[in-house]
Amino acid sequence: MTAVLSMLLPFVALFGLTGLLGLWILPLLRRLRVGQTVRDDGPRTHFAKTGTPTFGGLMFLIPLNLGAVAALLAGLPASRLLPMLLLVDAFAAVGFADDYIKVRINRKGLSFRGKTVLMAIACILYVLWDFMLSGHPVFLYIPFLPDPVVPVDGAWRLAYGVPVVLYLYFVCNSVNLTDGVDGLAASVTLVAALALGAMAFGLSLAPQPGNPWIDADGGVSSVSAPLAFALAGGCAGFLLYNRHPARVFMGDTGSQALGAGVAVLALALGIPWVLVPVGGMYLFESLSVMIQVAYFRKTGGKRIFRMSPFHHHLELGGWSEVRIVRVFTLITLAGSLLGLLLVLAPALSG
Repeated sequence: MTAVLSMLLPFVALFGLTGLLGLWILPLLRRLRVGQTVRDDGPRTHFAKTGTPTFGGLMFLIPLNLGAVAALLAGLPASRLLPMLLLVDAFAAVGFADDYIKVRINRKGLSFRGKTVLMAIACILYVLWDFMLSGHPVFLYIPFLPDPVVPVDGAWRLAYGVPVVLYLYFVCNSVNLTDGVDGLAASVTLVAALALGAMAFGLSLAPQPGNPWIDADGGVSSVSAPLAFALAGGCAGFLLYNRHPARVFMGDTGSQALGAGVAVLALALGIPWVLVPVGGMYLFESLSVMIQVAYFRKTGGKRIFRMSPFHHHLELGGWSEVRIVRVFTLITLAGSLLGLLLVLAPALSG
């Protein structure tokens, strides 16, 4: 019971603090007049949203960092928590810079190249710190293998670090692309983060000898589970202000932080592959953009989708924002249940 309560506490605390902080931040953002400028080539129904305050991701990022400080003071292993938290904050900082440029300097924001370089630096520093310098065990968990825990040691850590950088960058951008409809990114991430938290908690109970999720330095599960539930609580609190019709947008400040959060959680648990079912909607949104761009260039201007990302295709097909959020969230729930089954069933039976 104590373990369950320790998992529920981060969710409840972040939900409450995000909701309360929003009561102060939302009026502040309105006074500062940091309103979103809707893109000209977006759905016409979005034009009415011009001027809606952005930077709303601060509503859950500030409590998340305060909660992390409290957790560190309570004894949570800093060597485990800090790399994950700093990666989330680094991506949030890049997003904040992009949002600031959009509302104060140039509505196009950071250049694609500039944004990519900054995000790549953050990913590389994370890999160097957590994979090379920390001394933590690095492993992949591949269920249904005779020995499902595959250690990544020696030179393989450096080799593994290259796809990890690409993975972090891709997932972060995929979550960012999902943030285009009121409440969509927060709703999908709420479910995904809850699933990752349940996986982290369940893996800590795995009966196999030398359980890699609860190793000698405090264990990745002891950090990943509360961080995942805190992230979910922050999303739930943010939805008080971001559900349709949204009173505030999270901006790249929030969406890039959420992307970094779900990506690094799955990575730390050794199950980056689980974001295929759990984060399926993120991936499909990103793939819809890639397919659209490639087809447009190859055919000289023809399109497969009415508009990309895919949620805009559905909007132009007559779907309401509320319907899109419900369907995407239900699909994420189904994918999360599949992910839980794939991860926990073999681990807990072994």
